[in-house]
Amino acid sequence: MGTMATPPPNPPQGSTGSPTPADLTDDALAALLQARPDLASPLPGSFTALAARAATVRSVQLAVAGLDTPHLAALDAVVALTSPTLAPMATAPVTTAAVAAATGLEDAAVPLTGLVGLALLVAVAPSPAAPDGAWLPGAGVAAARPRPAGLAIAVEPVAGSTAAVAATEGLTPPARRILDALTWGPPVGTFGAPAEPAPVGSAGTAGDASDAPTAGGVALAVEELLERSLVRRTADGGIVLPAATAIELRGGRTHRDLTAVPPTAPAAVVTPETVAAESARAALELHRHLADLTETWAVHPAGALRSGGVGVREIRRTGTAIKADERTTVLLVELAAAAAEIGQAHDDDGALWAPTRTHDGDAPTLRWARLAHVWLHSERAFALVGTRADDGALRAVLEPGLERGWAARLRRRVLEALAAWPTGSAPDLAAVRGHLDWHTPVSPPPDWAVAAVLAEADLIGVVAAGALSRSGAALLAGEDVPALAATLEADLPPAVEEILLQADLTAIVPGRPSRAIEELLERATDVESRGSGVTARFTTASLSRAIEAGLTASDVLATLAALSRTPVPQALEYAIRDAERRHGGLRAGPASSYLRSDDAALLTALVADSDLALRLLAPTVAISQLPAGRLALALRGSGRAVLIEGPDGVVVATAEESETLAAPPRRARVVTTATAELDDLLAAVRRLREAEKVGARGGGAGDPADGVALLRTAVRDAAHVWVTIVGPSGAADRRRLAPMRVQGGHVIARDLERGSDLTIALHRIADVERI
Repeated sequence: MGTMATPPPNPPQGSTGSPTPADLTDDALAALLQARPDLASPLPGSFTALAARAATVRSVQLAVAGLDTPHLAALDAVVALTSPTLAPMATAPVTTAAVAAATGLEDAAVPLTGLVGLALLVAVAPSPAAPDGAWLPGAGVAAARPRPAGLAIAVEPVAGSTAAVAATEGLTPPARRILDALTWGPPVGTFGAPAEPAPVGSAGTAGDASDAPTAGGVALAVEELLERSLVRRTADGGIVLPAATAIELRGGRTHRDLTAVPPTAPAAVVTPETVAAESARAALELHRHLADLTETWAVHPAGALRSGGVGVREIRRTGTAIKADERTTVLLVELAAAAAEIGQAHDDDGALWAPTRTHDGDAPTLRWARLAHVWLHSERAFALVGTRADDGALRAVLEPGLERGWAARLRRRVLEALAAWPTGSAPDLAAVRGHLDWHTPVSPPPDWAVAAVLAEADLIGVVAAGALSRSGAALLAGEDVPALAATLEADLPPAVEEILLQADLTAIVPGRPSRAIEELLERATDVESRGSGVTARFTTASLSRAIEAGLTASDVLATLAALSRTPVPQALEYAIRDAERRHGGLRAGPASSYLRSDDAALLTALVADSDLALRLLAPTVAISQLPAGRLALALRGSGRAVLIEGPDGVVVATAEESETLAAPPRRARVVTTATAELDDLLAAVRRLREAEKVGARGGGAGDPADGVALLRTAVRDAAHVWVTIVGPSGAADRRRLAPMRVQGGHVIARDLERGSDLTIALHRIADVERI
């Protein structure tokens, strides 16, 4: 996962000049833009602007944040060893051997070459003094790394100081502890209380608490270090250890205990059979929850908040209905929306979230694969749901604004980390964190984010029993949805084609139900338990639901006879036929809606249900504030069969026909492959070269961004430029300037002909041309 790119060509023999982006091949430049995407967003108008953007502190910091441990160590070593306080000349290149000695990296040339490809280092061609080549920091790198490897490179050693190691002889224990803490960084110590210096970071925790010196003892220890010229005073009264002194105390090293390969701590081992079984179980359970979600929201659509999200009460209601905990429900709803399983609809009550029915006919493995695919590639940080935003508002499910640039990248990195262990290994959170920290030491992901990704992966089934499953490996490898579904299918146990019916109205499936049995269970039973098999029960409500869905008693009995090993029990046959006889006993119609029944006691009981919003008008007639379709679906959800009447009393629909559906999204999110991304970048490089040719024919930099880039480059190189300035009257004035600083929308420059300093607003500069 370390950031690597194709290095640009080296400068000529003995050169220390920095190659410009224009010197790179198209492939190398595209690789640079791919590794540092901020350079192409938006695409600059010229190579000059590109080089200036790459040299900004912010861009360099973004690039450094993606470096792994060896690359960061090599970069910091070059920055430190070429700094004015450590090198005889600030521009003196550092040899590969010097970097290897300072960092302990056996093959330092590999990360050094990779850093050149990222435009973070400049390669100097081999020479007699450096037969293996040498290296310099790229433009802007030194400014972005002011304390490389924890070294205060901007601080000069104390004047008249002697050898640091000799100066440490005879130090008191308190002074030694402070110095040891400062040696490996951070190099600054501050005073946490009056006259009590507290070194920042590790310095503040050096030694056992019982051995900590008193405030007066610390002050004496600091004075001891100052008297021996080992540290300097800072402006705020603290102390700082100069880089030259620290390097000597480190034995000439910039780093210690550097690990050249990512750590893979010892981990538990799970059998392949266990991983496959757990992965299949999680995947099938996720699909069942998805099917239950779409059915539940077809009957009771989730009301949308003003933000467009779904409130906590709706999520908890949904979780109860689909028999899932809140964490699972949150993730399921987010993934269902991303996979176009649900979408927004509108009725008289406003915006709702409801199923689209777009993928209902797909195989369970295919629907699962679609959820897994969107999980890996989604830019939404699902774990932020339920946390507080900066304004104190609770973040809701599906609300806009949960997109984070790191979300998809972290999921991929976590799966890549698990893949680094042998197959079947189940590393714990600390081991995964250690592996990830090695890859991004500057910006390691927080524990909560890594834990959330692992929990989500476990719920989906791409991680099973703590190990990366075959489905997870296929997802990581870039398999498309059909191929991913096929991988899961291979891990599923054989489907059972028979059902065992019992006299107590229960049905047992001794294994994974076939699709036909699963459909029967969903439509005509209430599932009581799932595991290695399924136990379900035929109830009055479930049988009414089957009849309501359009099945007849004969249909249900024929299906049971075909699937059952034994004859259909008489009690079950009677219950099915009785459900058909009772079907249609309640009729609802618009008034906003009414409900009538010949059973006055039943109607009275329903009026007591506040969710139905019913008011009794007569012993056999009630009205509701709900629309007729919503009322019918609510009754169906409580196990009551009901028909919907039109204004003329004719039955117009069943509850199934009146469910709320959302339109599928017009366009699904397209996942860009690495190959397609590289092709796009190569096309961008060609556009950039064409723009450069047009600019070269025109001379100078007419584009404002290019002009600013030229000015910044001139400041960095102490170069002179011709600048065309447009005055308030519109008259143009051409000046020969030496730019000194560009900031705050102005450039401060020396007028070389008039011998005076100017401050010019950037918007008044019409053209810049380097001399």
